[in-house]
Amino acid sequence: MTAVDPLVPAGEAAGADIHSDLASLRRVWRLAGSRRGRVARGVAFRFLQSLSLGLAFGGVVWMLTGLAGGRAMDVRWAGELTALMAASLAGQVLFGYLAARDSWLASFALAGDLRLSILDHLRRLPMGFHLSRHRGDTVTALTSDMQMLESFLSDALGRIAQAFGLPVVAVAFFLVRDWAVGLALLAPMAAALPVFMWSSRRLARLGIVRQDLQAAAGARMIEFVQGIATVRAFNRMAKGEESFRAAVEAFRALSIQMVARLSMPMALFGATLMAGVPVVMLVTGLRYQAGSIDTATCVAALVLVFAAYAPLLGLAQVMELVRMADASLTRMDRILTAKPLPTPAVPAEPRGFALRFEAVDFAYRAGQPMLSGVDFAAPERTMTAIVGPSGSGKSTMLSLIARFWDVGAGAVRIGGVDVRDLSEERLASLITVVFQDVYLFAGTLFDNIAFGRAGASRADVEAAAHAAQAHDFIAALPDGYDTRVGEGGATLSGGERQRVSIARAILKDAPIVLLDEATAAIDPSNELAIQKALASLVADKTLVVVAHRLSTIRAADQILVLDGGRIVERGGHTDLLADNGLYRRLWDGRSRAAGWRIR
Repeated sequence: MTAVDPLVPAGEAAGADIHSDLASLRRVWRLAGSRRGRVARGVAFRFLQSLSLGLAFGGVVWMLTGLAGGRAMDVRWAGELTALMAASLAGQVLFGYLAARDSWLASFALAGDLRLSILDHLRRLPMGFHLSRHRGDTVTALTSDMQMLESFLSDALGRIAQAFGLPVVAVAFFLVRDWAVGLALLAPMAAALPVFMWSSRRLARLGIVRQDLQAAAGARMIEFVQGIATVRAFNRMAKGEESFRAAVEAFRALSIQMVARLSMPMALFGATLMAGVPVVMLVTGLRYQAGSIDTATCVAALVLVFAAYAPLLGLAQVMELVRMADASLTRMDRILTAKPLPTPAVPAEPRGFALRFEAVDFAYRAGQPMLSGVDFAAPERTMTAIVGPSGSGKSTMLSLIARFWDVGAGAVRIGGVDVRDLSEERLASLITVVFQDVYLFAGTLFDNIAFGRAGASRADVEAAAHAAQAHDFIAALPDGYDTRVGEGGATLSGGERQRVSIARAILKDAPIVLLDEATAAIDPSNELAIQKALASLVADKTLVVVAHRLSTIRAADQILVLDGGRIVERGGHTDLLADNGLYRRLWDGRSRAAGWRIR
């Protein structure tokens, strides 16, 4: 894969709505990497295609000037004109094909490389980055924003080159034949350029807002579709549609605003450019009357004046695509310039699999500490349970061990080594996380279990499913392990999804298991099977479990009681009950809740 650097420095991305057109082109050129040759060829072929069209106009000028000079049309001249027209047509077809081939292939390859680079960068970013963004924002960057970039490379960039081919030749031709006519042809182009740049910048300021609103509308749509069961259950279909409609209306309103704001600048650009037609005619007439130019130059000027300006008028249509691509690049910048978690220059190797928190402080937001001075050790092959009121920081501790976040102060160590000094791959190989909210990928049950270990065989997957108490229900399905589960495992029950996720974790066989109590939301009929599955998973492992059902942690080697982000009690189940502290109150509260009945 071609390496793709961040598009612009982080500071520049924030003000990217005022990039110049040349800056945008430089960004795309830098992005192209090893594809630059193909991109350049595509642009060059578009330019040659425009020059090929110029041959046809040259033939018309040749014929008209010849007839004006009294030359009679004979077979030889007609053949020469026909050959010239045929060469023009052949050149347009050939160079058009070559331009499309190189431009499209380069755009597809670059977009593929960039998508992979963004995905690779996304997995290295801290969870805070992902949680602070709409899911639709990232999806839009990888879909519609990428399509906008593809369109720019495959179409707009070539059309820009094509627009300048014939005008450049026409201006050069007349500057050679007569400087006054050449300058008359060139002057409106130079006058229209500032108007074009001004209107382009006006579009740039709105372009990034428009793309953001489109992403917001996409996020609302995703949210609505994913939560449609809840929306229907609470009879809130109209409310959900209203939220999506509001996002779409905001997008539509800004799109209309863009058109309104650009109508006048684009009309001014076209008027300035086409004012060159009477100017060229006037200068040509005066020069011809004064005897400074011949009939051929006069006829050529009258024929080519419209042909020279028409391609440049097409730039107005391309400009929106250019600026939308620029806005899309800016949105990709937000991902590519986000700082990933730092990686060690020389990764360390842990000495064993014991865990230790050393005076750990952590906050999701500045000034709002979640953990303060957390300090404990979990020896190898022991079970540590973490309990406490909601919001006390239990799941946060698991996230810090897995390095979804970095600590604010102190250190989290595995085998005596700070997790920040372990390579990403090594840390991932040491830890298995079983979440309470299970996510299965769209695909087969085999694929979802085999996700736990690269290259796992059918026998390996089935052995893990047996250990996870999942084999029987999988075997009873029509396609067994080849049954497709749908996005998120929607076709399975909660208990079935949980057992599949445990089978995946068993297959990985990491020495440290982080368990966000897997039975908290499971019905009693599934709980026994899942408890057996968990017993297979955690055998001979270093286990840290966030406990919601306190009855499941009686046998823990140590229980940590969190309150307000601090460890307020620690010890075994019996000792903590005898202390009559927070743990005892939690235990008594759970016991009373277990006896509640709805009457």
